[in-house]
Amino acid sequence: MNPFYITGIVPEPFFCDREKETCWLVQTLENKANVLLTSPRRMGKTQLIRHVYAQPSIKDNYFTFYIDIYPTTSLQELVLFMGKEIYSSLVSKGKTFIDRFLSCLRSLTGSFSYDPASGLPAFNVKLGDVQSPELTLQEIFKYLEQAGKPCIFAIDEFQQIARYPEKNVEALLRSYVQQMSNCQFIYAGSNRHILENMFLSPAKPFYNSAEQMYLDRIPKDVYVDFAIRRFEDAGRILTSEAANLAYDLFEGHTYYVHNLLHNAFAYLDPHAAVCEQDILKTLSDLLDEKDHAFSAIMNRINYQQKETIVAIAKEGKAVGVTSVAFVKRHALKSPSSVQYAISSLLDAQLLTYETAGRVKIFSVADRFFEKWIIQKY
Repeated sequence: MNPFYITGIVPEPFFCDREKETCWLVQTLENKANVLLTSPRRMGKTQLIRHVYAQPSIKDNYFTFYIDIYPTTSLQELVLFMGKEIYSSLVSKGKTFIDRFLSCLRSLTGSFSYDPASGLPAFNVKLGDVQSPELTLQEIFKYLEQAGKPCIFAIDEFQQIARYPEKNVEALLRSYVQQMSNCQFIYAGSNRHILENMFLSPAKPFYNSAEQMYLDRIPKDVYVDFAIRRFEDAGRILTSEAANLAYDLFEGHTYYVHNLLHNAFAYLDPHAAVCEQDILKTLSDLLDEKDHAFSAIMNRINYQQKETIVAIAKEGKAVGVTSVAFVKRHALKSPSSVQYAISSLLDAQLLTYETAGRVKIFSVADRFFEKWIIQKY
């Protein structure tokens, strides 16, 4: 079995580190505080949330829910996602729990039916059935408040609500959340400039309403030891040099290092030690597989955005991106054109940034895409 999970829920023996983060999150949630969890994309937010949900003090005492709202574009879809998640999480708990939830959803009563095989109510609600999303949202929050157990509800890619056409979604959600005593919320996301505006701006409804955690890289020595031991447990050899190279290629960005080692474990000769050359060959094969998809992304963005993302990819970590020096170094048009391109690329989540004091450090959000750009341009 491949020990480097890149999809699904990671079983405990294959979950790497995050001990401090897990402890902090559990304590914060148990102390009735909401959490804003941010990180670059694919740093492991979702797996950390699932890992926290699996901790005995959470698993045994809370109803836990998780939705990723990245695909949503309206309050109507958000309400549907929340309803489906609550229903699917309660199915295993039996008819009494499902009936309690559905009895709260008076606005959707006509959309329910019964499964003749199981005798359980079926939540076969379609998007068009959510005729009054604000009312249905109110009913969902009413259920969470009287669910019979404390609840934790994680909403991933929470920044999407800022894009909804309905103008009052942030204020509406905040008005319900601040009245809750039985449910804590984890607001997770990777678009830091939107989330920081939502939670750090005094003019915004969610201002100062959540404890904040930034999920950073797993320390190198911890991850390298983890990777070598996972190979050893399978009767195979990953050299220390290869493990260090895999980490360094992506500066410890969890998903990409994990994906690289996943493919190395899956496709390399199981009887030979995995060395540095094997890691580089595995990376080259991965980029070849993604060539068509990455080419399509470059074809969708305009020229200014393209030359800006190429410049940032080549810098790796780009600071002073609107300075004259940066513009001249990469033969860009002007500081103002770079600023406009970066704003668009951040909104499209093709770029991300981290802060060091007051300095923003920009990089390409998808580290495989970054490697592909450097290779092609």
